Formats: sequence, C-alpha cells, structure tokens
Amino acid sequence: MRIRIHKVQHIGEMSFLQHSKCECRPKKERARQEKKSVRGKGKGQKRKRKKSRPCGPCSERRKHLFVQDPQTCKCSCKNTDSRCKARQLELNERTCRCDKPRR
Repeated sequence: MRIRIHKVQHIGEMSFLQHSKCECRPKKERARQEKKSVRGKGKGQKRKRKKSRPCGPCSERRKHLFVQDPQTCKCSCKNTDSRCKARQLELNERTCRCDKPRR
C-alpha cells in the first residue's frame, strides 16, 4: 500500500499494521450517519398501505387466476371467454381455467 508521508514528498510503502497512521481517506462525519437514521422513518409504510384494503382477498384456491375489483370487492376471472375460444377451448367460470370442450 502506498501513502504520502507528511513532510516528505515521496511515496513510501507501509505494512497493513502501520496503515492506521496514514491520511489517505478522511474520516466520515457523524452527521451523515444521523441523516440515515432519520431517513428510515418511512420504513414499512408501503406494507401498511397494502394491509389497509377494505376488501378481503379472493378465497379461491388459485388466486393468480382471479382479479378483484376494488370498488365492489368482487372477484372475477382474468381469462376471458374470447381468449379461451382463440385457443379452441372453453372457459370454466368455476375454476377460471380454459378447459377442453366436452363432446
């Protein structure tokens, strides 16, 4: 490791143990650390906003297939009948899945 010695203008090498004497990096002020602790006040606010929903979650087994309307709290299927028909399938509204048509 290379450092500058105070009075002499040449660069010298020191062992790791001697490194605490060099002035290669200014020490950080305490004020900066205090700012970080003040900044953490808003921590967890996003979680609180998510929890304060007036509607309960969709109680269906496969929640990822359903969308909930925030005004009516009604769960509806993400898949549409036209989407299933495009794949030559039928929409099963109970399970909210595209199934093979029955013959």
